Amino acid sequence: SWTAISGDLTTNDKSKQKSSGGPITQDNTGAETYCTIFTAAESPLEKDLLWTGSDDGLIYVSEDGGGHWENVTPPAAGKWMMWNCVEPDPFKKGTAYFVGTKYKMDDYTPYIFVTHDYGKTWKKITNGIPQTHFARCLRADKKVPGLLYCGTEYGMYVSYDYGEHWKSFQLNLPVVPITDLTIKNNDLVVATQGRAFYVLDDLTIVQKLSADILQKDLYIFPTDTAYRLNGSRNPDAKNAGMNPPNGIVVNYYLKDVNDSSAVKIFVLDKDQKVIKSFSTRPSGDTEKIEVNKGMNRFVWNMYYAPGEKIPGMVLWNGNVGGPKAIPGKYYVRIEDDKNHSATADAFIKANPEYKETQAEYEEQFNFLITVRDKFSEVQKAIKNIRDLRGQINSFIGRLGKDTAHDVKMMADSINKKMTLIEDSLCQTKAKSGEDLLNYPARLNDHLSEVYHYAESGNYPPTQQVKDAFAFLSAKADKELGQLKTIVDVDIPKFNELIREKQLPLIGVNKE
Repeated sequence: SWTAISGDLTTNDKSKQKSSGGPITQDNTGAETYCTIFTAAESPLEKDLLWTGSDDGLIYVSEDGGGHWENVTPPAAGKWMMWNCVEPDPFKKGTAYFVGTKYKMDDYTPYIFVTHDYGKTWKKITNGIPQTHFARCLRADKKVPGLLYCGTEYGMYVSYDYGEHWKSFQLNLPVVPITDLTIKNNDLVVATQGRAFYVLDDLTIVQKLSADILQKDLYIFPTDTAYRLNGSRNPDAKNAGMNPPNGIVVNYYLKDVNDSSAVKIFVLDKDQKVIKSFSTRPSGDTEKIEVNKGMNRFVWNMYYAPGEKIPGMVLWNGNVGGPKAIPGKYYVRIEDDKNHSATADAFIKANPEYKETQAEYEEQFNFLITVRDKFSEVQKAIKNIRDLRGQINSFIGRLGKDTAHDVKMMADSINKKMTLIEDSLCQTKAKSGEDLLNYPARLNDHLSEVYHYAESGNYPPTQQVKDAFAFLSAKADKELGQLKTIVDVDIPKFNELIREKQLPLIGVNKE
């Protein structure tokens, strides 16, 4: 049931409210109806403390849940103010901010008032906002006392001292009227008069920024929790919003870097074992990053390092990627070439739409890592075979036709053995995707297929996929064992024969 709680509320119109058009037009659309409560809010700190503001200039407060109301309109506001917004302070009892406008009377002055004593006294707080940028809304930060965000007819402003001083907070926001603001999950959501929404993702930088940070050589801002979601973002979307980065977003500050600076970023698991590495000077599996003096942003897409790739190799099922990180705690460490380093915690939460347990996530992840590593082992073996064959053939090509016949015979024998192994590990005849319709997939392609099936959803590996991997892994191990014999036995014998002939040796990659 409903209970009336407006018994003491009054308006500037002492007569009975009538239709706005009067007796002539009887305009009853409501577009011009006044003396109504236009904004209202309850205190987040005190039970039954209510605030209201009307569109004809009155502010009321109730400290008993609406049982009794007191008119606490600030005298400095004058008459006929339209109170657009009220924001009770989330940290200080008795404090509330009211934003009003008089632009309909050709008054474009910004009106923002604050009370710290339940409306007994008020102070106008608009220092720093131009006199023609009339204010529409104000919201208080939920984590930092005194941090306020204000939307005006001509954009955004921010204050770090309870509104005593304001400065522009426009960034890349178009100069448009800001009609309302809200904070959701520490993101600032902005509604504009142009029926658009803008979101400033993760207010941590705004909340933590200070002069002390700017004096540090390297500083990582606290990271926001990431959700294990699928999806992507289109930075070139036209007439549409852009999704935030999908992954762990790391904002960091570098006081002094240049084009020759070496900066490294490491992503570590809960045991602080390196998952992935990035660098301005990449090598090996390290991915390249760009850095600038001042503020920087790095996004880890939550994927581990992918399986080994062979340039130009055609695979029906494609290469094996890295598994997506499971829910849990991670770390991000940043280092520069001046022995400065910093580490930040990072957290990934599960997609709430899925009901998998942590144990099931771990089982799927461990299986995918095992398949990825076996695929990489096969790919490295193929690379090793091709490297050895290249060395052997190059060596034999430098020999005269009538010299070292026994060396050539042994080289030919080793090549034939390696070719049989390579043909089992990969399809050597495929030069394009269509070729695989004629030539069957080999072990590396089958391992890729198992990997992609196992990662296609959020569930632990099925018995069928486990059995398939066990079968393929055993076959791969047999071929890898034969290659190991060639590397450990045949190549040393071949090199011994070469020594006897006083010829250059064959190098072996035992990675």
